[in-house]
Amino acid sequence: MILLAKLDGAFGKTLKSRRCSSNLSQEQLGLKSGLSRPYISELEMGKKDPSLFTIFKLSDALKVKPSFFIEEIEQVISIS
Repeated sequence: MILLAKLDGAFGKTLKSRRCSSNLSQEQLGLKSGLSRPYISELEMGKKDPSLFTIFKLSDALKVKPSFFIEEIEQVISIS
């Protein structure tokens, strides 16, 4: 249960951090990934969970491997 609580919002935080470090707005990331800006906003706020397909689209747009998100989330969980 503690692990699940730590996971809550972890993807969104990781996504936002990577997007910001790439100097992209939500709108720009949406255009690059084919996803809508509102959907990206919901992902970043932890209101939505991404599908595997979405993770691959975001990874391609952000120029990272899909595993980047899992690795970053593991670090967030271990720090928390």
